[in-house]
Order: sequence, then structure tokens, then C-alpha cells
Amino acid sequence: MKRILFVNPSTRSTVFGRMKMLSLQPLGLGLLASWTPYSYTVSIVDENVEAIDFDARADLVAVTATTVQAPRAYQILQEFRRRGVTTVLGGIHASVRPQEASQYADSVVMGEAEEIWVGILEDFERGELKSMYRAEAFPTLEAMPRMRRELFADKYFVQSVQTSRGCPCDCNFCSVTSFNGRKTRYRPIREVIDELAHLKENRLFIADDSVLGQGSRGIDRARQLFEGMKHLGKSWGAQACINIAEHDELLRAAAASGANTFYIGFESVESAGLESMDKRINLRSAIGNFKGVIRKLHDHGIGVIGGFILGNDGDTRDIFDKTIDFIHETEIDGCQLTILTPFPGTRLFEQMVREERLIYTDFPNDWSRYHCYETVIRPKNMTVDELERGQRHVYQATATMGKSLARGLKTLANTHSPTNALTNFFWNYYNFKASETVVRNKNHIRSPATSL
Repeated sequence: MKRILFVNPSTRSTVFGRMKMLSLQPLGLGLLASWTPYSYTVSIVDENVEAIDFDARADLVAVTATTVQAPRAYQILQEFRRRGVTTVLGGIHASVRPQEASQYADSVVMGEAEEIWVGILEDFERGELKSMYRAEAFPTLEAMPRMRRELFADKYFVQSVQTSRGCPCDCNFCSVTSFNGRKTRYRPIREVIDELAHLKENRLFIADDSVLGQGSRGIDRARQLFEGMKHLGKSWGAQACINIAEHDELLRAAAASGANTFYIGFESVESAGLESMDKRINLRSAIGNFKGVIRKLHDHGIGVIGGFILGNDGDTRDIFDKTIDFIHETEIDGCQLTILTPFPGTRLFEQMVREERLIYTDFPNDWSRYHCYETVIRPKNMTVDELERGQRHVYQATATMGKSLARGLKTLANTHSPTNALTNFFWNYYNFKASETVVRNKNHIRSPATSL
């Protein structure tokens, strides 16, 4: 039997991959493994929780990569090619930079690969593997094979499941729409519930772009999902759009099914910032209502992790203190405070190229800097130093060890959930430490494409 090794590259070359508690299974690789015929022996290695054995036998190595993972992915591919192993590269970065990716892999796959994967393997068997493949359409999520979870390492704090793909928001900084499309596609509820029922672990993350989905259909479907989860005994979190707070019945159903935390992309506490990012759904609610959203979720026992992007074209120097005030006033449970980063395949990247505002362009090596904790563009209304100092200022004011502990206790008081409190303590402190790591290493990044 021929052996296929699927690899999710590490992000340890920057600031991530160091806390297994926050690592999630690479579901895309698990799904491809499920589509692979049983005539192959299959294994999955996630470098964020385990090491790669480059000497292990493999006939084909398939690697996925986001932009920040790309330099490490290229290194892995080169190492296996030196050993005479055939290599395939897919994922979002290869899909938007296929010519670059083709320099490092025998074959590059663009788009969601599951429906063309068997055909790729047939070409491999015949010795006719093409240099590039493109999935011409977004695949349906119905009648998907059962995820081969036994292939994942037993080293994850939470299990994860995907119930839909695609996002209608189309923010200018996000590559989801270019890879997964603007129309939300759904898995049948019965298949999702069946998968969840077979999970032994009770900690769960729903890895959809938004668990709410799209329009009235998405609301009805989310309600059915939560109703179906009520008797499974799961404690779960998910990403959600801010408008989930507009539906009290839905929040009650979510809480009754075990929801403990929603990650919401607030993005900015200023309307000018939201406008510059095309975050239209957040503009629909007044900025002052952000506080009401957090309060309403707390009233249902659900914690809130907020995503905030600093340094966008609508920001001025006072954005940092305004963000600190917002965090303290709302008692938001957790925050991810990233620096505006243009990823290839987004309108933001095209804009930054057009305006000649990219600072680091030694690609592919400089992709390792595109991790959202380092400034890679020239900000519009402040200097690079002001932006990076401002981000650290917000973290130091809200997420040091002591402040993270205090906020964790607030979470316990607001949601009455020790799990929420512990999760958000680690979330805040880990992100604070990540920002500190970037400060120490900014000028000493060792390119992962140059050495093992």
C-alpha cells in the first residue's frame, strides 16, 4: 500500500503554535484523508502539536498552508523532495499565489480540494501528476464522508467541527471570500449532530466563519443546530457575527445547548475604522450598541472574545486609549488585538500594493512576518513605531498576568462559568505574551525557508 502523509506546518517561526490549548485540528486535512481511498495508508502530522519525522516512509506528502505558514511549508516540501518524495501543496496561500507555490511543490492545488482529490490521486498513480489543479466550483457540503478523527494527534484541548463554509460580509482584509466564497454553504444538521454525538470529548469549537450563517435561512438553521445539540452535553464556542445578539430566542437556545464563548469581530470601536475595512454589518448597529451586545451575551451566560484590528486607515493616535476604555467599560472577556495586515488575495493587499505601502516584500521569506502582530505596511495616520507601541500599550493595560487574572474573575462573575474564566484568562495572557515576543524578535526573525 502506498503511504500519504498530510502535513499542517508549524507557525512557531513567529509567535504562534506554542500553546496547545489554543490549537485546533486541521479539519481540511482530516477531510481530505476521509476522501482518500482505503487502498492508501494515511497519516496526519500537525506541527503545532507534534514533530515531523522526515525519515518516515511516504510516497506522497500533501501540505496545506496559510500565508504565515508558507515559508515553513516550502521548507518541509523541499526536505521531502530531497528525499525523492512526491509533494502536493494546497490551502489558501497556494490558491492565491500558485506561481510562487509551484517553485516548491510538484503539484499545486487551488481552491477547496475534496471533490478533485480522488482524481489527483489517480493521476499520481499513473505517473501523470499535473503541476497545477484548480477546483472550478465550491463543493456541496452534503453527504460528506465521516471525518477520520483517529488520524489526529491526541494532543488537543478542544475538538472542532465545521458546519458551514463561506461568509457574506466581504471585509476588505479577509481572504475567506476569495477561498470559500460569499454564499454560505451548510452541512445537513443531522450529519453534524451525528458527528458531534460520536465525539468522546465535551469541549468543542465550531469552526465556521459565523455560526449564525446567512439571512433568515441561517437564523433558522442555527436554531435547529442548537436544538439538536441540547442533549449532547457539549461545552462549546464559535465565531459569530455581531447580529447574533439581535435574536433572543437564538441566544437562549445556544446557551441551553452548552454555548460558553462567542468570538466576535468587532474590529474597531470607531465608525471610521469600520468604514475603512468595509465592515458593514457592524455599522448597522450603532457603536454604542457594542456594549449592549456584550451585556446581552453575558446575561445568557455566554462569554465574548472580541477581535480588534489596530492601524487601519480610519484610525488616529487616540484609538489605543479608546480601545482600552472600551475593554474596561464593557468587561469583555477576551480580546485579540491585531495590527492591520494585508493578506494576498484580499482587496486590502491590492490596495497596499497599488499605494506602495508594503514594508516587507522579500517573498516568500517575508510571509513569516504576516502574522498580525507586526506592522508590515505604512499606516496612514501614524508611524510604524506609534502603531506597534500603541498595540503593546493596549495589551499592557488589559492583559498582563495580573490583569488577565482579574478579567478571568470578572468572566466568572458575569457568566458563572469556570470554563469561560479559564479559557479567557489563557486567551488574554497568551496574546499579550505573543505581542511581547514580536517586540523581542522583530529584527531577528530567522527565515524558516533557509534552514531546518
